[in-house]
Amino acid sequence: MWLDRLWDRRSLRARLLSRYLVILGIGGLVTSLIGSWIVSSTIMAQMHRALAHNLGTVRTIYEQRLLGLELVVRLTAFGPSVEHYLAAGDTSALVDHLDRIRCDNGFDFLTVTDPRGVVIGRTTERRHAGDDVSSLNLVAAALSGRSAAATEILTHEQLARENPELRARAQLPVSASPSGGSSPEPSAVTSGLVMMAAAPVRSADRPVSGALYGGILLNRNYEMVDGVWNVLYGGERYQDKHVGAVGIFQHDVCISTSVKNARGERAVGRRASQAVRGSAAGEGAAWDRRGVADEQGYVSAYEPLRNYAGDVVGALRVGVLQRLYTATRDRVILSFFAIATAGFLLIIIVTDFMVRQITRPIGAMVAATHNLAAGRFDQDVRIDGRGEIALLARSFNQMSESLRQMQEAQEEWGRTLEEKVQQRSEQLIAMQNRVAQSEKLASLGMLAAGVAHEINNPLGGVLSLTSLALEDLPIEHPARQNLEEVVRQSDRCREIVKGLLEFSRQQEAGSDRVDVLQMIDETLALMSKQALFFNVKLKKNYDATVPMVLADRSQLQQVFMNIVMNAVQAMGERGLLTVEVVATKDALVEIQVSDTGCGIPPGDIDRVFDPFYTTKKDGAGTGLGLSIAYGIITKHRGTISVASEVGKGTVVTIRLPASPEFAEERRA
Repeated sequence: MWLDRLWDRRSLRARLLSRYLVILGIGGLVTSLIGSWIVSSTIMAQMHRALAHNLGTVRTIYEQRLLGLELVVRLTAFGPSVEHYLAAGDTSALVDHLDRIRCDNGFDFLTVTDPRGVVIGRTTERRHAGDDVSSLNLVAAALSGRSAAATEILTHEQLARENPELRARAQLPVSASPSGGSSPEPSAVTSGLVMMAAAPVRSADRPVSGALYGGILLNRNYEMVDGVWNVLYGGERYQDKHVGAVGIFQHDVCISTSVKNARGERAVGRRASQAVRGSAAGEGAAWDRRGVADEQGYVSAYEPLRNYAGDVVGALRVGVLQRLYTATRDRVILSFFAIATAGFLLIIIVTDFMVRQITRPIGAMVAATHNLAAGRFDQDVRIDGRGEIALLARSFNQMSESLRQMQEAQEEWGRTLEEKVQQRSEQLIAMQNRVAQSEKLASLGMLAAGVAHEINNPLGGVLSLTSLALEDLPIEHPARQNLEEVVRQSDRCREIVKGLLEFSRQQEAGSDRVDVLQMIDETLALMSKQALFFNVKLKKNYDATVPMVLADRSQLQQVFMNIVMNAVQAMGERGLLTVEVVATKDALVEIQVSDTGCGIPPGDIDRVFDPFYTTKKDGAGTGLGLSIAYGIITKHRGTISVASEVGKGTVVTIRLPASPEFAEERRA
């Protein structure tokens, strides 16, 4: 209990720092141990990968050497010289020929037999001949017609018959290994491990007329191990020791190695360990002494050597200096721990600074909390930073500010309530105006229907009488053209009356395919004959790719005529009238009619489409033209808009949807 009370009396800074250091120390220790294990495992794995690679290289070189021996023996046996000497019975010349080949290719012996396996001649011991060597595996294979190469063990008697010098080279005193085990150990090696190759000798009259075999004794033969050692390690040393070792074992005794003992002699005659005897030199399995170094400090791997019958007769050995990798491992681990220790000390310093920054504003927070509890919401806490306490201080300030804003908002709501009521009232008045405008349009429809009925009857009479008069007039009569124009305009008037009726009945627009450019040209040609167009300059800008539109041709003509007439009257029958027609990217046909007239005041732009609204003098217009145009364009699913600037002119823009097939083409 007294420990708990003592812990509670400690400052917040001390408690935070001590707890953080405990967590940091445990985490750092675990991380360091895991990191050290990973580093050690990685470096040791790299060492064993290097061992496996080097062992594969040694095996490849050894096998290539065997293949080279077989190739030399086979080519020699198949050559015409051997066949010639055998056919002539000249054994001395044959042996001389074979001795030259032996010397050129580094063989320790090269021997030829008859078809029964009886030696005819030896290159190194010419006195010994007539013995039967058919019991040798490779000779038996050659006598059966097959060329072969393998590693074989020859007894000291066989070595003496082939070359007396080989028997002395093969003898090695055997020394016990540090982990020799309980198996009996011979005192010396008398047989020899030989790389042998044999090939059949063929003649014209017999498929196999003998066998040619040769070999290289590996006991105390340092040429191969030194050559492989130079290929793998290039003479590299570390702390006065070679970084690698290469050796050859006959059964479990080292007969050739690149390693030298303390006296500077080759370390041959030493037996392999019990584990190697039971694996590489016994069972014939590759063996890797993982993590176990011999007395000379090399970690080794072994590859078994087999004779032609498949029995294990020895092993190849590759070793790497263990201290080369352990020193690297120790340096990396020490560097790792040094960096971790420096980082730990730095973290302690930074943590102490951060804890001070956290605990310092707590007093200010406590005072602010008391003020808040007392109801003084105008107290702000000034704490800089981005931590949790600073965030809490900003949240406290935001809460106080929100309370103040809520109070001000309530007061402001009371002040602005009257303004909101007035805005709603104005919206209701605007809505009533729109309803009144709708009623005006309805009255316009009724008026248009009555006027249309009144006009339609006398118009029909005019059209009938004019048509009868045309029938009586000859084609070349000068008045015929004027009467035809009367008929066309009467038809147009009838269509206009029909349009008024349709407008009043809110009928759907027609669905004819209308060429807008042709319709505009015909309308302009008709209106240009009137006197008010005489001083108006016309400019047309057409896009040749403008598509057709689905519309009522007569209604569109009426709309265009009203717009052009308004433009000419606004210019005082003098100025520039521009008509531009283009096709937009969104499958619309855009028609713009621009004039250089007096323009429309900004306050009147929104009223130009109202029925009966006009700025013309009394008797100059009724104010229905743009209202009717608006209704026609809307029924055609288009839009119409007006832009104007006082003193510069007005632009009326009409947009109509193109025909469906054009819209589909644009989408494709």
